[in-house]
Amino acid sequence: MLKKALTAVKLALQVISVALLGFAISLGIHISVGERVRMPTTSEMGSLDNVSGDLDSKEARAVDLSRQSILQVLSTSEKRSGFSKMSGTYAVYGDRFYVITAAHGVGGDCEYFFVATVGDDIYECIRYILVDQAIDYAIVEIEQIPDREPVRLAHVLPTNREWQQETSALNEVFYTGYPNGLGPLTFRGSVAGMSDENYILLHSYAWPGSSGSGVFSYDGNMIGIIIALNVGFTGAGYDVLEDLVIVTPLFMVDWDTAYEIMNEPPPTGDTGDTGE
Repeated sequence: MLKKALTAVKLALQVISVALLGFAISLGIHISVGERVRMPTTSEMGSLDNVSGDLDSKEARAVDLSRQSILQVLSTSEKRSGFSKMSGTYAVYGDRFYVITAAHGVGGDCEYFFVATVGDDIYECIRYILVDQAIDYAIVEIEQIPDREPVRLAHVLPTNREWQQETSALNEVFYTGYPNGLGPLTFRGSVAGMSDENYILLHSYAWPGSSGSGVFSYDGNMIGIIIALNVGFTGAGYDVLEDLVIVTPLFMVDWDTAYEIMNEPPPTGDTGDTGE
């Protein structure tokens, strides 16, 4: 009788052991699958570091420069009821900080010009360096921004001998911006050619809000600023070529004057003007 009871106990223990082993295996599989299918957070997916791993090293560097330096530009004036919204590139020269953007959205004095990153992080204009409405570029000194990485003007601009290669047909380019206030969003394209006025023409896409975005070449040089889409007149009226983007090349910037002003501390109370 005792022998039968011991046999029954052993059998029960074996059944329990098998059940526990099965549960442990099932739990392990569940945890493993759970780890694999864990959804990233919105913050992780929207991170400036979240970039395709399929890019080669040069593409990855150009995209990183574009994304880490992107700013949203907000401008208004005493006469406006709202803000114009553009994009811009955060830059450093010496120990001071700047945004390079398009001029056509700069609407008022420096006190009405701001840049933003995410949420309510707004940074103020210190002074206008250059605002050229004719060529369509602006360089504005701004406050230092802790969550963006500025491009270094001394290293990111093409040298004289590099410009022919950087503007050659089908040369790959990248830009990041805030089209229609969304973003930052990153796009790729290629150089299609040059206009008669020496503006770069890109085969890419842009929308309102993309103006001011810095365009970076495959080699990681900043070659220009997006300013418009191409609009042509045909017998049927005006036609927008939505995939032909006009870029102000940075060789058209008056860098001699810009550097001269940058090297001088801003006089007290001097904020510059829009050049209008």
